[in-house]
Amino acid sequence: MSGEFKGDSADPLDAPRLGESPNVNADEPLRGTPVTLRRDEFCISRSGGQETCVRYAEIVHLATSNRGLSVSTEKKAVDIRREGFSEPAAVDFLVDRLRGRIASLPDGGTTLSRMAEIDRLAMRRRPKLATYCFAALCLAAYWIQWSDPFASNVGSFAPALFSLGEYWRVVSSNLLHNMVLFPFHLGLNLLCVLMFGFLTERAIGSLRTVVVMGVSGLAAMLASAMMGYSEVLGASGVAAGLAGALVSIEMGGGKQLPAWWRIPRRLFIAALLLQVGFDFFLPFVAGAAHLGGFLAGFLSSRGMLQSALRLRPPGPLARGMAFAVVAALVWSVISAAPLLERDPVALENHGLRQLQVWDSTPYRDNELAWRMLTESTPTEMGADVALALAERAADRTGWQNPDVLDTLAEALFTVGDQWAALRVIDQAILMTGGVDYFVQQRRRFTGEREAADRPDPPAAPWQPGVPPEMSPGYIPQDDEAVSI
Repeated sequence: MSGEFKGDSADPLDAPRLGESPNVNADEPLRGTPVTLRRDEFCISRSGGQETCVRYAEIVHLATSNRGLSVSTEKKAVDIRREGFSEPAAVDFLVDRLRGRIASLPDGGTTLSRMAEIDRLAMRRRPKLATYCFAALCLAAYWIQWSDPFASNVGSFAPALFSLGEYWRVVSSNLLHNMVLFPFHLGLNLLCVLMFGFLTERAIGSLRTVVVMGVSGLAAMLASAMMGYSEVLGASGVAAGLAGALVSIEMGGGKQLPAWWRIPRRLFIAALLLQVGFDFFLPFVAGAAHLGGFLAGFLSSRGMLQSALRLRPPGPLARGMAFAVVAALVWSVISAAPLLERDPVALENHGLRQLQVWDSTPYRDNELAWRMLTESTPTEMGADVALALAERAADRTGWQNPDVLDTLAEALFTVGDQWAALRVIDQAILMTGGVDYFVQQRRRFTGEREAADRPDPPAAPWQPGVPPEMSPGYIPQDDEAVSI
């Protein structure tokens, strides 16, 4: 009958237990299973007459689940699906037989003791706090970006502004995403963070995962700066760091993991190589950030792996680094908040730093000048800074963009140069064929309309003060933010 078991007993409940001495020299096909036990190995019958064989000396863990049996070796995991067993009890019967063969090896007792340690690791339930919190922060940051597009400019990693003192950008940029590529950019990064984060956090715990995320995010942005990217934002540097941690966990501690925690090495490495190909061929992807994050995640997890797998609590260094990551996050929010609140002094200082960035785009200069003039009450110095930004934007657009000219006219009017403001707004009126918005702006400058009664901006293609990426028909410039 198909459900019969070949062994010391036809009943799997009476199968030999540890301590008995099975005949290890004879081949033993186990009916009801796709397995044949041989002297030094067991073989699994596959479709097409193929066999997969595993030496008993290479087995480091055995794990059963609803899906079947997973056999972990020093280099990989081999799965035997439950469909291959004729009866549910056949899985446990096979496990008993394999344990008996392992026990008969010279160091079999040591191997079984290590299996018991791995079982204890598998039974420990670790909440995925770090992964969930990071995903929640990315979603919160996206909501802020959606509510206030200026947040993207305040928080993205711009190496030039970072070097001038806006240090919060190296942290905040890891939480922001490209609004033009929504939902692809945010969705793909969150998918990778959740997938890699769950697997990493399961093995090394929440606190150590915070360290991996923090170090990876920092390394990703610094690698971007070294490659000369002018502006970067996105969480894939952190995702790459978690992928690096997974490689480190598998390569450095795979034989200490429960069988169902193992990842297929070849498939995973092939996927990483495919990602490298995308990084190379897609110009808007910051490949250097991915590489920096991956290496940082690999190395940082390497130093914490063994203590995590032995269920030891994080040491002082790991705890200190995790605290530093959280503190840096809080500090970055506090540092960026005045700009988001349109504090005049903060905008003025930011504008002064922006003027020192020689390769700043005219769109970025124009946007900042407009926000300084219309979304806050600028100081006298702040108005002069906004005027300088607007003049540079006008020069770099050849005085051919009515939106930029409108900002320049607003700046001239704010500093008290009424006649210069009229000359500039007249040029914008002429260029647009008399769009009513610019005409009403001129009436403000002549006093025919209250100075505080600013008209509503026109529809596409020009929307004064709105970032170009939010304008209909906008085509991204080559030197704008790179997504990671």
